[in-house]
This record gives sequence, structure tokens and C-alpha cells, in this order.
Amino acid sequence: MTEQTPETPAEQPGDTPQEGAEQEPKTFDAEYVSDLRKEAAKYRTEAKAAAAELENLRQASLSDQERAVEEARKAGQTEATKQFGARLARTEFDAIAGRRNPDFDTQQALEYVDLAKFIGEDGEPDRDAIKSAVERLVPEPTNGPPSFDGGARSTPKSTDFNQVLRQAAGRA
Repeated sequence: MTEQTPETPAEQPGDTPQEGAEQEPKTFDAEYVSDLRKEAAKYRTEAKAAAAELENLRQASLSDQERAVEEARKAGQTEATKQFGARLARTEFDAIAGRRNPDFDTQQALEYVDLAKFIGEDGEPDRDAIKSAVERLVPEPTNGPPSFDGGARSTPKSTDFNQVLRQAAGRA
């Protein structure tokens, strides 16, 4: 006679799913899901507040020298983000302007444009603002695609191909 502990119940023959058999996904009612989302949002808010408080405590415990180093690091990072963001904005402007009018020289348009206006808080270029600026500053092409027509053609006066070649070469 074998005893089974309550922590590990014995497996019944019908308990294990057979291989290849699909199980129906569990569905939960909307109220339960809503409660879970609210609870998760509460924990996220609490975690952000705790992280901010920890950062404030860390900043308060820094010595003057450590604080100066931290401020210099942040200033350097901000400056690098601005410079790199301006380069990204210029590249984005060139790309969008090139799609609008391939023959337009963007250097003329960007000469008096402050590219810092097109950089977001995260240092990335604001694509929508750049697109609207391109629409205002870059004209659309005046005519369609360039003509690849070779111009007016003349018909040869003689049917002798040798004579046609001599005329083309300027020897006739």
C-alpha cells in the first residue's frame, strides 16, 4: 500500500494532454482583466516613484566633487545628443527633400534653418516636423522626368551605309 502526499497528487490517466491535441486557450472576463491592468498600473506607478526617490537620495548623499562630476557628465551627454541630433536631422531633411525633388540643392535651404527645432526630447529627429518644413521650403519639380529623347533625327539621303558612316565621322 502506497501513500501519496497532498503536495504531489497522483496523475490520473486523463489528466495529461495527449501529444498533438490542442488545448483551448483560457479566456477571462473583461472585469478580471481590467482589475489586473489596474493593479499592474498601480505597481508601475509605485516603482517609478520608488526609483525617483532612490535617485533623490543618491543625489543628496553625493559629495560636492561627485555632484560636479555628475553634472559635467550630464552636460556632456546633452551636448553630444544635440550635435548628433542635428546631424540626424540634416540627414533626414536631405532624404525627404531628395524624395520630393531630386534636383534641389538642400544646402541652400538649410543655410538659414535651425536644425535644433527638429530634434525631439529624446535626441531623435521629428520626422513630421521635417516633412512639413520640406513641403514649405523645397519646391516640387517644375516638369516631369527628364526627356531621354536624342533630339530630331535626320533620315540618310543615300541608302549606302558606308556613306552614312563617313558622314557621321565627318569624312564625307
